Amino acid sequence: MRLPRTVTAVAVCALLLVAGPAPSQASASSSDLVSAAGSRDLPRRTMNDEVFRNAKGWLIFKGNVDPGWNDRNVQIYKRPCKKGCAWTLVKLTRTDGSGRWRTRIYAPRTGYWYWKGVVPKAGGYGTSVTQVWRTFVE
Repeated sequence: MRLPRTVTAVAVCALLLVAGPAPSQASASSSDLVSAAGSRDLPRRTMNDEVFRNAKGWLIFKGNVDPGWNDRNVQIYKRPCKKGCAWTLVKLTRTDGSGRWRTRIYAPRTGYWYWKGVVPKAGGYGTSVTQVWRTFVE
């Protein structure tokens, strides 16, 4: 019983030596890792987001950031695929005195676009993200 555990431990150590550190950890300094771990522990703001079609037929992406994001920017990102491609910052939308925001978004003629809103880390809260919304033309 003791021999299989020893063999397994040696095999795992050999794999780690051959494979080396993970790419994400290889370039990160220890201070980056500590700050990243700290930001994961922070609470998130509630985004209360939705996408709807208004009376003119436009797609409207709106939300209400709670608590305390009054008169500040919400970042609106878009990407053309579900996974595997980068998010592109499309616009900054300012919230009103109550934390409400809204902006017009679009749909491609063919295919899909994916949208999300982001509020950066600030004031004791971590980065907050809306749901990811998919737009398309039927």
